[in-house]
Amino acid sequence: MKILLGITKSNLGGAQRYVLDLATELKKAGHDVDVVCGGSGVLIDKLKHEKIFPHVLPNMGREVSLKDDLKSFFSLLKILLKNRPDVFHINSSKLGGIGSVAGRITRIKKIVFTSHGWEFNGPERSSYEKKLIKFFVWLTILFSHQTICVSERLKKDVEHLPWIKDKLVVIHNGIKQFDLHPQEMAREKLIPKISPNTMLVGTLSELHKVKGLDVLLRTWKKFVEGKNAKLVITGSGEERVNLHNLASNMAILESVYFTDHLDNARAYLSGFDVFVMPSRSEGLPYAILEAGISEKPVIASKVGGIIEIIDDKKTGILVEPENEQELQEALTVIYDNPVDRNILGKALKETVENKFSIKNMVDRTLKTYEQA
Repeated sequence: MKILLGITKSNLGGAQRYVLDLATELKKAGHDVDVVCGGSGVLIDKLKHEKIFPHVLPNMGREVSLKDDLKSFFSLLKILLKNRPDVFHINSSKLGGIGSVAGRITRIKKIVFTSHGWEFNGPERSSYEKKLIKFFVWLTILFSHQTICVSERLKKDVEHLPWIKDKLVVIHNGIKQFDLHPQEMAREKLIPKISPNTMLVGTLSELHKVKGLDVLLRTWKKFVEGKNAKLVITGSGEERVNLHNLASNMAILESVYFTDHLDNARAYLSGFDVFVMPSRSEGLPYAILEAGISEKPVIASKVGGIIEIIDDKKTGILVEPENEQELQEALTVIYDNPVDRNILGKALKETVENKFSIKNMVDRTLKTYEQA
């Protein structure tokens, strides 16, 4: 098949990882694969490394801009008319919205939309904004022939909307094995001169409010007193300055480290003793799958598709979102019981390898293309 994958931004968050992995695996399977994405970022370089040269929409961005969005829309129409893909597989809210309309106008036979998370679940949204965003989500699903939800939770959030239930299918994200740096080297790179006896708690995340890292920092202040532990926050985003200021104001920067950009950041998971994801909302996060492949114990919020990966107290520890007391107790349990860390990490690795393989994701996605 001739397949065109589309996504709004070209950084390397979870949705971009999905597009990169899917494009790479579909190409290996013999399909004619192309990608269209907005802006400039790491995703473009990684696609080129795989001999996939994307169409770039320079005016495409996450925020709404009538002028730029119209430019992107007409550019996308030209790409679709020129390439005539058998399948147009769109990802993320913005590209999903304009892509579903552009696909219908150009009479693409199979338009598939993947939801990695609903914008109307964002904690910063007003009631009016949530209703408006949900309406546009409904239109995107309606204009698409099939919609992939990466978790059961995402499907439940929208299946009550009219005329779309039969268009929804759940396909969990999949992951393949990847190389890890040697543990000592990773720890030294993350925190120079860190003691081997220090428990290193870490997270890989885009630094957005939805990720709940402010909750983690407030919890850390209460947890770390009298303990031999360090926290490393790896990632970039609009909340970086706010988070650094929060840590500074609470006088915890001696035990909290913000890393600069790390190429292939997941390779440094070997340096963590514990992975933490205190999100307010999630789809089905790649970061937890990566932590699982790395055999790390995970503490995470009981939101979205996280509960479809982690079985509480068996393959990780789940806490209520924004509950600092529960998060502190979970960190304390992990700190006091190093043997349990290993047990949880091994159990999570087994779950991820058995239930969240990239082969299963690709096979089921191809089946969805056929059925669209």
